[in-house]
Amino acid sequence: MKSFTPSTLLILFTCFALSSCMEFENQELVYSHDAEKDELRITLRYQGIFGNINNGHNSQNDPDDYGTKDKLNQKQIGQLESVLKEKRAFFFSNWIFEYNPKSLSEMLESIIKNNVQGKFGQPEKDLIEALIKNVEVQNIGLYEDNKGRVCGAQALRIQNFAHILELTNQVIRRQTKAHIPQMREELEKKIVKNAFSSETINLIEKKIEEGFSFIQLDGNLLTLQTPMVHADKERIAESMLQDLPSGARIDLSGDIISIQMGGKKEKTTQIEKKCFDGYLPNARNYLQENRGQLFLKPKQITTKLRRFLDGKK
Repeated sequence: MKSFTPSTLLILFTCFALSSCMEFENQELVYSHDAEKDELRITLRYQGIFGNINNGHNSQNDPDDYGTKDKLNQKQIGQLESVLKEKRAFFFSNWIFEYNPKSLSEMLESIIKNNVQGKFGQPEKDLIEALIKNVEVQNIGLYEDNKGRVCGAQALRIQNFAHILELTNQVIRRQTKAHIPQMREELEKKIVKNAFSSETINLIEKKIEEGFSFIQLDGNLLTLQTPMVHADKERIAESMLQDLPSGARIDLSGDIISIQMGGKKEKTTQIEKKCFDGYLPNARNYLQENRGQLFLKPKQITTKLRRFLDGKK
């Protein structure tokens, strides 16, 4: 298992790994922190939704369950329908990082147990309970963009955000501390290419004991960070830059490395990422035929998302 970096912290916060055969070409995420209401509001646009036909058995229920460029197969239809019916949200790169309250506990427990040193206890249970209670996902609608691609929009609200952030940092500290023996082993046996140096591991251990916050939100400035000595920073930063969304930046100040988004006084922050190439009209064809009532005009979608970010109903 690779060492913890800021790019993995967000996954521990709201996203859990699943395999999927539905993809989208681009994603746009906009967030607004309402300190007065203590909530984080997020809008999500999935641009160019399609069913991948090159994933073989991973995208099929059985060998005869074929999808084409014009038609989804049954497995893809099942995944698409579950998104429309359940409160699920996805974050970048191939509907692979997901918030799903129905299976949140089971997925987090599985991820932690896959780390040999991982711990699943009351703090993790408290975080799961808080997420289920305070995260609300709304499906806003479908639309076609100016390229003729089918797109979807969602709105996600996290209430009692300060409490959830506190619980999240507690869980990350616990899991990182439990992972330290494995990090030392990875370094000693040279089994991980970008393993942290012993100096960085010692620094992480020290900062955890001091109550280090791996995720911070100041106004609309969101920071994902981890302690790191200078000798490791450039090497790790170079790796992180290869997959950094537009609107995010890396900061190497002091004895930490961080991914930062937004600014303290910004009202909203926009992040975008190219996810996959190869758009096909198969999902558009299915949705127009079976879910035509969900399609809105692009301007209607934009208005609904803007009102949500402004805290209006």
